[in-house]
Amino acid sequence: MQIYAATIFLGAFLLFQVEPMLAKYILPWFGGAASVWNTCLLFFQLLLVAGYLYAHLIGTRLTARAQVMVHLALVAGCAVLMAVLATMWKSPIMPDASWKPSGPDFPILRILWLLTVSVGLPYLVLSSTGPLLQAWFARTHDASPYRLYSLSNLGSLLALLTYPFVVEPALHLRTQGLAWAAIYLLFAIGIAWCALRLWRSPSDLAAAPSESIVDIERPSATTFILWILLAACASLMLIATTNQMSQDIAPIPFLWILPLALYLISFIICFDNERWFRRGIFHPALLVTVFLSLIVLVQGDHAVVYLGRIGIAPNRVNLAIQIGTASALLFTLCMVCHGELVRMRPHARDLTAFYLMVAIGGAIGGIVGAIVAPLLFRGYWELRLAISMAMVLMFVVLLRDRKSWIHQRRPTLDIALLIGALALPQLIGIGAVGWLYDSPQLIVVAAGAVVLLFGRKSTLWKRPGLLAQFALLAAIVIVAGLAVTSTIVGYRTPAMVTRNFYGVFRVMTNAPTDPEFKVYQLWSGRIMHGEQFVGEHERYQPTSYYGPTSGIGLLMANHPNRAQADPKDWPLRVGVVGLGTGTLAVWGELGDYFRYYEINPAIIRIATNPVGYFSYIRDSNASVEIVTGDARLSMERELAAGHPQNFDVLAVDAFSGDAIPVHLLTREAIETYLRELKADGVLALHISNRFLDLAPLAQQLASDFHLRGGIVIDRPHDTIYDDSDWVLLSRDGKVLSQPEIAARLKPLDSHRKVRLWTDDYSNLFQLIR
Repeated sequence: MQIYAATIFLGAFLLFQVEPMLAKYILPWFGGAASVWNTCLLFFQLLLVAGYLYAHLIGTRLTARAQVMVHLALVAGCAVLMAVLATMWKSPIMPDASWKPSGPDFPILRILWLLTVSVGLPYLVLSSTGPLLQAWFARTHDASPYRLYSLSNLGSLLALLTYPFVVEPALHLRTQGLAWAAIYLLFAIGIAWCALRLWRSPSDLAAAPSESIVDIERPSATTFILWILLAACASLMLIATTNQMSQDIAPIPFLWILPLALYLISFIICFDNERWFRRGIFHPALLVTVFLSLIVLVQGDHAVVYLGRIGIAPNRVNLAIQIGTASALLFTLCMVCHGELVRMRPHARDLTAFYLMVAIGGAIGGIVGAIVAPLLFRGYWELRLAISMAMVLMFVVLLRDRKSWIHQRRPTLDIALLIGALALPQLIGIGAVGWLYDSPQLIVVAAGAVVLLFGRKSTLWKRPGLLAQFALLAAIVIVAGLAVTSTIVGYRTPAMVTRNFYGVFRVMTNAPTDPEFKVYQLWSGRIMHGEQFVGEHERYQPTSYYGPTSGIGLLMANHPNRAQADPKDWPLRVGVVGLGTGTLAVWGELGDYFRYYEINPAIIRIATNPVGYFSYIRDSNASVEIVTGDARLSMERELAAGHPQNFDVLAVDAFSGDAIPVHLLTREAIETYLRELKADGVLALHISNRFLDLAPLAQQLASDFHLRGGIVIDRPHDTIYDDSDWVLLSRDGKVLSQPEIAARLKPLDSHRKVRLWTDDYSNLFQLIR
């Protein structure tokens, strides 16, 4: 058994080590968007289906020796393919620069094709390893093969946990690829050894099944459907949780790996032994986490106050609440889905079919989360969909099982569930949460209503399980109703909502009594990325992070060019990474040239629509040009063509959620920016962030390139301006020595020492506030 266990473990390790590795490698090519990971996850789920289908077909259609010959040929073909790619790309699995996209069009299809060429065939072989070797094990051993599946998930979990903490900090990306290929050769040896054991085995159960196996009842069509739906629900929840975590922070491997690790841990626990999943523990846990998550989803930042009052969250904890509640909900939901899967698993004869249905369900959940949801939903509604789906599935599987608690008479539990369901709409409300904390009236009223409605003379008390079924059904209806109504309310109030590969964007308005002070704001998640007043005078004012006292405002207003007597010396060439609402263009004067780099077509439409909500671009006195595509790739192409832009100012203000995408703050990125600047040009980095302290990183980058400058920390009292932190850097001190700028410029003297970020290495843990 040891060789089977070791090979399955190693295959699973390789399977999940390559996922974050390739996702991180291609992330800068697609703007650092969190959807890159979801698309990669979808690709790996689809390949998992293909691998399980392959394992099912050869495991049920071929003799043992034929399986050995086919599979060994495929494993050897993968080794040859990686050797060929290594000579072409200088890496066995990582494409060279010629595969970088030329524009932002069709990112999902581009990513899927890129991954297919680079790692498609090896991943297919690895994904088939678990079910195929378990089937081989069942042929040659008189023991249950299902624990090997738990061991497989343990290898996957180890791969995920070691990547951000061990592999990523220690090895360059291309070295990681070479190491992965070397371990694949060890895996191939393990496969050959297992194949040899099967070749020598005298048994061939596929050809002559025993009478006892023939007599075992085959799974019904309903069971097959439930296998698929349970797996799809957990997979959809995985993608929805990743979106929820990443939208306000940054798309980084840790925030990808944490949800996937919890997802795998649930597999490990459930498939190791059936006794680990207890309905009496995890069904109530799911209901509790759904309740807490709905508070956070519906009330957003306001929930922090009330959760803090009842001791759930400490003070500085918006980030902890978001990640904590999402993680708890994901884990309990996956435990319920995967636990019910294990309770419904078939005899080993149908093992490959079972795993194939699980893989198909996972792929369906991935397709809905990564492709269908962005096309059909205007917001991140898939999280609410997954919650409602899980509640319905829990009800169905309990209803089918006559021994479940839903068919038993437990009045206390049933009444508690019904009270919770009836009280949930009030508990979600901010006022009601505070009222509940201060007094128990709501519980008393709800309990009294239950006693009056369902007294002991009622048939609900006489028929076992009827009250429990009614209570759970009421909870499902109320939870689904809250999910739908909160979604409608949340997305009916904005002036506009749009969603694409790069995220969800809302245009909000305050609609005040005085139209002169009406303002439109651009939001992504809970982060505002620019605003503009409608009034005839106010619309020309810089707002939010770009006011006259901000770092970029001081630089634009006091640049030495503005003091020149000769008008021909006035113009500024300004580059801006990230368009947003185009607010920075308000600082443009006649003769100035502003060149924006923006990858998101939706943002370009919002900022440039001639009858849209924001007019900074069309009202600017400067000449404005917008370059579509990732900023770094666009700049690299400009420099390769011999067309440096010679900017006087280059402002890096691109954001994914609340942070600059990682690939825009690496050593290679700064080197590219400096090549686009004049000798006395100024690099302005907008590092405002609620969760991360990016100043130490900026200090390290400035030191590495011997740049002068500092940070302007602006905390204005005027409500039209927001707090901002701008780092201003230059190769000489000419511009930054202007009195108005120098007076506000503070040195970058952070005592926190961090390692320099590169395209091969980044670590957000060291920057958490």
